[in-house]
Amino acid sequence: MPLVEIPRDYTLLVEGPSKVTVVKGKLDSFGAEIEEGEVVTVEPFRALPLYASEEAKVDLEHGKFWFVRGRTVPESWVKAAEEIASTGPKRILVVGDIDSGKTAFSTLLLNTLVREGGRKIAVIDADVGQKSIGPPGALGMGLAERPAVSLSSVAFEDGFFIWSFTPAGLLHRAVVGALLLSRKAEALGADTVLVDTAGWVHEWGGRELKLTEALALQPDFIVFVGAEEELSQVYKPISGLFPSVRVDSPSVLRRRSREERREYRRYLYRRWFSGALERIVTLDKYRLLFTLLFNGIPLSSDEVKKAESFLGSRVKFAERVENSLILFTDEAPKRDVELLKAMFSASEVHILSGSEILYNVVAFSSREKYLEGLGIVTSLDPAGKTMRVFTTVEPKEGMVIMAGSFKLNPISFEEILVEKTSFL
Repeated sequence: MPLVEIPRDYTLLVEGPSKVTVVKGKLDSFGAEIEEGEVVTVEPFRALPLYASEEAKVDLEHGKFWFVRGRTVPESWVKAAEEIASTGPKRILVVGDIDSGKTAFSTLLLNTLVREGGRKIAVIDADVGQKSIGPPGALGMGLAERPAVSLSSVAFEDGFFIWSFTPAGLLHRAVVGALLLSRKAEALGADTVLVDTAGWVHEWGGRELKLTEALALQPDFIVFVGAEEELSQVYKPISGLFPSVRVDSPSVLRRRSREERREYRRYLYRRWFSGALERIVTLDKYRLLFTLLFNGIPLSSDEVKKAESFLGSRVKFAERVENSLILFTDEAPKRDVELLKAMFSASEVHILSGSEILYNVVAFSSREKYLEGLGIVTSLDPAGKTMRVFTTVEPKEGMVIMAGSFKLNPISFEEILVEKTSFL
């Protein structure tokens, strides 16, 4: 644990995982003051700037570090944050590409807002992959009444699971989640709702997501972080609808590779599944969202026998959902399942064993919280309509289970790649 001296008017950049104890002096990080004796944790694959206006000394536990002369937070950021805070905004959106510095700016803006008259600030982390608040696959919301060195230190209040750790193809859920969490935050007494949006500003999906978020949330202010040529496709149309400002990215940025982003999600999964237990869920007592499974009308005993005779295998559970036929069987079918479509007047036939659902991520929702927590399916008994789930949540009757599109190893928490989702 080396003691590191920080010269006057220098910034110490610490890359996590690390723990920093201020031994002498006072430091500033995105407008949050860190006093002598305070301890700050730096997450893996993230860098925290610690600026010393006077000489200071810190004790570093693990991690890498380097020095930059002066402040790494641009003066234009400070000015923009102060001007926005002075207007007393109710809702603010921060928009930027990946590795643009938008989360860093959001942290500075949060601290500026908190200092302006002791406001209660709600922060919505709308990036469902590289999370600061909440688990991957979900938007997260937290409440802050004092400065924070990072959004990760804002306590989780609630979230909204959207099915995947990317909003691609799920714009409607991402927008609904942001709106629901904004309304809940305001109901909890938040003076300002600050939304740190996903780092997706290109392609049709990125443009539409930013536009629909803005239209749904009706912000008082939108901040665009990044170069004009990188943001013009979203800045020009949206700034015509809402008061907007653009600030440049900082000169010092910690860019993450795709592998580092995956490893960071793995770090988050470990945190969110800490203390998890395997629990039995009786599916008749819950409603399932984001899937057709167990949302249809069970086939009659005669229809089940008819299907078994055709397939030459025991059918453990069968249901009809819209024009789809879903069958759980003991063995793979011995005959062409296309004929089943004609036999049951179905446009689609899905034959499953139950193992396809193994290790799928699910989320639990209740009337009190949109997101109680995540779970990993460890087994499914279609005949008994029960499911074993590795989770920190104690399932209660009346909860809703939201199906996810991705799988996790419940021991290593590595993401398991699949060609297509197991939940229909």
